[in-house]
Amino acid sequence: MSSGAPSAETKAASDDLEVAGTSVTSSPRLVNVIYIRTTPRALWNALTQAKFTRLYYAGLALEAELRRGGRFDYMHRLEIHRRDGPGVAGFVIEVVPRKKLVHSFEPRFIDDGPSRVTYEIETMGMVCKLTVTHDDFPPSGPTLKTVREGWPEILSSLKSLLETGRPLVIPRDR
Repeated sequence: MSSGAPSAETKAASDDLEVAGTSVTSSPRLVNVIYIRTTPRALWNALTQAKFTRLYYAGLALEAELRRGGRFDYMHRLEIHRRDGPGVAGFVIEVVPRKKLVHSFEPRFIDDGPSRVTYEIETMGMVCKLTVTHDDFPPSGPTLKTVREGWPEILSSLKSLLETGRPLVIPRDR
């Protein structure tokens, strides 16, 4: 069994597939898996409610309409970020409460186009397995490099929040 720390698996952009004699290049795909001692309801609430996201998701408060086509924006908070508006903008692609959430991800803090994030929750006794897949990155854009570091920090803080009631405070040398 895993220690519970997030693991990341990235498939390189150079993965090629041979399909009916045609070469198809797959785009990068970042997969993080974490095991959290919590219920699917508590995990779902933490993923979809601003009162929780603001604690573990870099201070950003989620504003979401949890229906296909609804807005899904992680909002800056003036008191923390010294600006307002979305830090990440998007829309809901698929929603299955307490099981699966898919949304577009368009960062406003770097110049890049949208990508896609999928959260999948699997119950395993008293533990939930959370798989976060981030894919459909714009070619040669900076988002992949940025989120490769960000997801393990966010998910570690989420795990700590749900298991102890306190998010992690990750020191920055910046």
